[in-house]
Amino acid sequence: MEKVALRKNRFNKKDFSETSWTEKSKNLGEYIFRRISLDQSDKALQDIRPRHILSGLIISSKEIQQYVCDYLDLLESQKIDTVDITGIENFKDLNLDNYLDSVTIPKS
Repeated sequence: MEKVALRKNRFNKKDFSETSWTEKSKNLGEYIFRRISLDQSDKALQDIRPRHILSGLIISSKEIQQYVCDYLDLLESQKIDTVDITGIENFKDLNLDNYLDSVTIPKS
């Protein structure tokens, strides 16, 4: 086995395409767990990355931050898919002043 410092492209990340398993995540924690599970089980990544001594992880904090960004992108794409495009044209006619007058704010 080559020395860790001499391995080429050890921090290059291959492009990730969402799987049905990751898309079905109900919250951020579940999504991150699923992404970590996929990356930790990647045999090619295990061969080129050093394992953290205490945690046993081969992924870095930067990658976990990228998972969060990917999750937010996933939510945004799901939101766009569920928006009714025909109702968007009527937003210019929407008057929030009338709506705010009809809303009562409970006193605490």
